[in-house]
Amino acid sequence: MGGPYRILWSKTTITEDCVNTGSCVLLATGEVPTGETKVTVSFTIPEAAYGINYVQFLRNYRPESPYGFSFSVVPDIKVSPASVTPGGEATVTGTGFPEKKDVELSFDGTDTKLAITTNELGSFSTEFAIPYTIAGNHEFKATVKNMSLGDIVASLNVGPTISLEPEHPDIGAEVTLSGRGFAAKSQVSIKYDEAAVADSPTTDDSGNFSHKFIVPESSEANHVITATDKAGNVATYGLPLEGEAPPMPNTIAPGEKQQRFGTFGAQLVAFAWTDVSDPSGVTYILEIDNNLSFFPLEPGMRKTGLTKPGCTIKLEPGTYYWRVKAVDGAGNESDWALSPYPFQVGFFSTWYLVIGGLIFAAIFILVVRAFFRRVREYYK
Repeated sequence: MGGPYRILWSKTTITEDCVNTGSCVLLATGEVPTGETKVTVSFTIPEAAYGINYVQFLRNYRPESPYGFSFSVVPDIKVSPASVTPGGEATVTGTGFPEKKDVELSFDGTDTKLAITTNELGSFSTEFAIPYTIAGNHEFKATVKNMSLGDIVASLNVGPTISLEPEHPDIGAEVTLSGRGFAAKSQVSIKYDEAAVADSPTTDDSGNFSHKFIVPESSEANHVITATDKAGNVATYGLPLEGEAPPMPNTIAPGEKQQRFGTFGAQLVAFAWTDVSDPSGVTYILEIDNNLSFFPLEPGMRKTGLTKPGCTIKLEPGTYYWRVKAVDGAGNESDWALSPYPFQVGFFSTWYLVIGGLIFAAIFILVVRAFFRRVREYYK
């Protein structure tokens, strides 16, 4: 055999200039080695209308001596994506239908009411919004009036989804969780992170539910709500809580220049700052240190979870600095508020007082003993 070849696709008899005129489609070309009588070629069936088409092998590109066979094109539909949630859109694509024909498309036996007409190659593409329906496989079916083309169907998996209103709630706020695409008449368990939400709802006949609950307090910034029905269908919702830090409090006391507490020993010092508010609630962190680095802190010099704008702490004699910040219920922290002046506690510690007392007592005893010695010497 030997020589070049072409493989063509056509609805009618091949003509020499069919590729240039568009009456046929070139599927493949190649070269048959001299002496060979067999060739194997793979190709993709092109877009074509319903009915008989021809695949022809032209040896040495001669249209007067083709080898070929007929090929019957039949309709088919495909759905993309293969899985979608209620309310989402699916694209239905049809190929191999009769050209220039109206197509009726149904979803689970109900007419979609979409106006669909095939092009000259028997193809169409349309968008369809999936109605609120239960989880599982659902069926599209395409038919052409007055033609017996058989059942042309494609399946679509519908999965569950949940949404929250409002989308970005504060801690302690009441929210509404809505679910679609679950099993019908099924109880749904709801979890906020790992904690179960009380009073599980039940879906309606179409797999929908609506449920209200209070956003619990947590120090984390992001959370996950999970809804699971009795059939094992699961949907999640990522919940970012508000990320705005609370206002910075202002320091009040101690706040005077060269302020001193007591003279001898440890003293109680009352700290005070302005109160701030946040929808998710506020606590305070207080730090006290003998230098402005605030690190490392001595035990008891950091107080957290303070719910009031004030705190009293017993401090040993020394010079101190202090600062305070606010933390809201979502874990957002304000900037540190630093008191403008250091303060001093006492002059001497208790140990200095004890040692001083001991020294004074010793001196007193020596003076008394010297006095009585001199008295005795005087009367001798």
